[in-house]
Amino acid sequence: MSGPGEAEAAAPAPVKPLFGGCWSCRLLSGTGLLLAALWIYQGPRRSMKRGIPPSMAAIAQITFAISERPG
Repeated sequence: MSGPGEAEAAAPAPVKPLFGGCWSCRLLSGTGLLLAALWIYQGPRRSMKRGIPPSMAAIAQITFAISERPG
């Protein structure tokens, strides 16, 4: 027969989330990701506003930036 202490020792430890569930870390990294997408989106858009036709790279940048936006 096993004692009560042995059953408790066999229970797995709870899994700790990555970065410990730090909300400020999530907020900071999420904001950084959105700002990076905005920066990538605005680069080709500025040249298109000046009348320069977009290149394939500019179209790819805009497509990537739009796919990063929430909703």
